[in-house]
Amino acid sequence: MRTLSEATKKSLDEELFEYNSIAYEIALRKLEIETTREQDENVGGGKSGYISKIPESLVIKYSEDSRIQYLEKLRSDIEQLYHECTEEQRRIIDLRWLLNESNTWEEVATKIHCSEKSVYRKREKILERYAKIKGKM
Repeated sequence: MRTLSEATKKSLDEELFEYNSIAYEIALRKLEIETTREQDENVGGGKSGYISKIPESLVIKYSEDSRIQYLEKLRSDIEQLYHECTEEQRRIIDLRWLLNESNTWEEVATKIHCSEKSVYRKREKILERYAKIKGKM
């Protein structure tokens, strides 16, 4: 099995830190889409092909927006990772990435009562599993 490069580990680590802000980022992007007015280039003409129902047009815009798609996929991948992990791995994920505590690896080791070296091995397993989910491994 291939091991993860340090750059890949860092990238995956940063993505996991993003989890807590995903809902906010999606809401913010949707608000941007809702408040953006498009310039009508069809002055004086009919509205053929134009969806006049605002909720339907917003749903279409949301579903076509690449930033929202990325954030929803990121949230889905992280939630899949969390559900596939053991209880101990979930505790590590919570302490390091999900509980807004941003504990260092040394603090995580202390809180789960194991050595730092052991925590780094467990981190490696978590990141490998996450890489598989994302198709990077």
